[in-house]
Amino acid sequence: MHQHTDKFFAAVRTLSGNGPIKKRLISAYNDNLAHVPADELPKSISTHFELLRHRMLSVKPLGAESPVIASVRKMSIADANRCTSQIVTMFSELNQDNSQQHDQLNSSSETANLLAKRYQSLN
Repeated sequence: MHQHTDKFFAAVRTLSGNGPIKKRLISAYNDNLAHVPADELPKSISTHFELLRHRMLSVKPLGAESPVIASVRKMSIADANRCTSQIVTMFSELNQDNSQQHDQLNSSSETANLLAKRYQSLN
């Protein structure tokens, strides 16, 4: 799961860089998200990711352009901004899920340590 969070983080970094929003969106998706399997994402995110993927691949390319380039070319600036916001939101949710899992692991570890100390004190 962390590798997917890293890919979303890299996409967000690309989206927050310089240049036209459509160009940043194409780079963020192609370089970081195009090969992320939706079924490996949490359920709360996978549906939104599939919708984004459909949006990013919805237009038949002209000539040598890719479907992503064709799809983004046909988007309005507002549509490109919405896709960008969706990526940022998905990253935020992924990051939150990872934090909760980390907290649960720490809590389990702390409980195990307390039980071990208690057991040692009894023996």
